[in-house]
Amino acid sequence: MLATLILAAAAGWLAPKAEETVKGMIESVLLAEAPLTAVELRLISFAACLVAAAILSMIFGEPHALTLAVGALLGVLGPRLTAKYRQSRNPDYDS
Repeated sequence: MLATLILAAAAGWLAPKAEETVKGMIESVLLAEAPLTAVELRLISFAACLVAAAILSMIFGEPHALTLAVGALLGVLGPRLTAKYRQSRNPDYDS
């Protein structure tokens, strides 16, 4: 169960980094003449990373959907929450 959480958090965290790779694969295979919007590309790369995490979770023998969803949520929101926390620790008094 913990491995599934970690895999899903890694998938959510790595999804923005995988956008260029996913974009190249999709445009070369499927949509050469119809470009993807930024939101569609972000969603497809997140889904691809989440599917990969689910497959790895099944290989490890711990396929828990709830843990996968919570881990993905933590992976997506984690960097934003840590940035918000760091920003609140260093307030800007000039503005």
